[in-house]
Amino acid sequence: MADPAHIRDDFPILDREVDGEPLVYLDNAATTQTPTQVYDVFREYYEEYNANIHRGIHGLSHEASVAYEEAHERIAEFVGASGGLEEIVFTKNATEAVNIVAYGMGMQEFGPGDNVVVTEMEHHASLVTWQQVARRTGAEIRYVRVDEEGHLDMEHAAELIDDDTRMLSVAHVSNVLGTVNPVAELADLAHDHGALVFLDGAQSVPNRPVDVDDLDVDFLAFSGHKMCGPTGIGALYGKRHLLEEMEPYLYGGEMIRKVTFEESTWEDLPWKFEAGTPPIAEGIALAAAADYLDGIGMEAVAAHENELAQYAMDRLAERDDVAVYGVPRGEERSGLVAFNVDGVHGHDLSSVLNDHGIAVRAGDHCTQPLHDRLDVPGSVRASFYVYNTEREVDALIDALEGARERRDELVASDRFHDRFADHYHAPRNAGAIADPTFTKDAAETSCGDDGEFFVEIDDGRIADVGFESESCAVSTAVASMVSEALRGEPVERALEAEEIVEGLVDGHYPDLRRDCVRGPGEVIAEAARDHLDARHPATARTD
Repeated sequence: MADPAHIRDDFPILDREVDGEPLVYLDNAATTQTPTQVYDVFREYYEEYNANIHRGIHGLSHEASVAYEEAHERIAEFVGASGGLEEIVFTKNATEAVNIVAYGMGMQEFGPGDNVVVTEMEHHASLVTWQQVARRTGAEIRYVRVDEEGHLDMEHAAELIDDDTRMLSVAHVSNVLGTVNPVAELADLAHDHGALVFLDGAQSVPNRPVDVDDLDVDFLAFSGHKMCGPTGIGALYGKRHLLEEMEPYLYGGEMIRKVTFEESTWEDLPWKFEAGTPPIAEGIALAAAADYLDGIGMEAVAAHENELAQYAMDRLAERDDVAVYGVPRGEERSGLVAFNVDGVHGHDLSSVLNDHGIAVRAGDHCTQPLHDRLDVPGSVRASFYVYNTEREVDALIDALEGARERRDELVASDRFHDRFADHYHAPRNAGAIADPTFTKDAAETSCGDDGEFFVEIDDGRIADVGFESESCAVSTAVASMVSEALRGEPVERALEAEEIVEGLVDGHYPDLRRDCVRGPGEVIAEAARDHLDARHPATARTD
């Protein structure tokens, strides 16, 4: 691969500073940066031939239509789809792509007695979607286990996939564990039982060669913003005969062939699934992103990411206060490492790293069941791309030094309201209580907070309240504040817990912590509603 130092010249944003510190961007599994070569194509569209496609007779519309269709062809080539543009549907993102298949096939064709097999490492976009298909159709959903080293249990997969399996949906690469799954082997297993295979390529198409014909998957979804492209564009690959059989997910202009007052017919592939004015500039820029990555070489991209991930794991292993998740050192993995530092919640650590200009992701990364499987509420994820260097990995490791002390300094700084620091360092009502009337889990999925509230009700009042927390500093402080405010109050007062929290913090929301501030209040209010509904079922909510 070309020297990352030269590649970095294509990404002007990497020259910026964050609060006076050089930017170290290690959040690429969420969104990669966009090179000048791709942005120029996007800008060129708007400067030179901006027009709607397929319906206009004028020259600009023709130019835009040709470029947009060629973009489909280019993406088909990029992922090895021999069927060409008819097998590539442009979507908003990978999430929309999985929903197109879930609606067009799952909702329409699955039913009681059928099953859908997914894995424990799936992203919520896939897991929740197939969960809903199962719930609404009466089909069963099954989960392939992940072993202690972050691999799929293939023997378990063979047990779960049977002649009643309609769909196997699997992530090509785990966005937490770095695992590269044996897709071709899984596809063979599914097809032997007559099942279809949906491949979530959001974390693979951007960083390694993907050939859908070789893998023999039936569907593939991925997003442009994770592969040097713009936001608002993704793609669904589907085998042509399957896309022809499926019902469209959206209706309207562009996807229509003929309309009468009695009925309508659909346009040819792929336009059948692209209702309304499509993301024209974004689609053309996505093709430019494919050109850019092919210019580097996808084998080289994969090798570079693996090298950085291995180096990061070696450096993290030097510390005895770090737990790393996923496949072991030395085994090929995607370019990401998820870890935790003992005694520092991931959200707090992310804030500490941000003060050094280092951008990482903290939380459950839209894989809450997987984190439950790992028995941690969340993790910190550093993810690498073509422009990252070992020096940036070193900057990350250096910034972990003294993380607990800097976390405490951050909480005590003027960026946080005084009440937060007081309640964080001396939390009120911390711990379980002996005989609670009810308990309520306080998981906050957006940032990996976890905890539990314990409430004792006596004669309609909150006689005692306690909490246990594996949460960030802000959420812990707010839990303390709201528990103190509600103790001795009528239970109905807890319905107003969210408003109470807002009043207690007086509008001083720390940077990027709004969800953590709201979370404890939302949990207490929901618990109070559940309690009151149980006591008075005749007046329980029906919403």
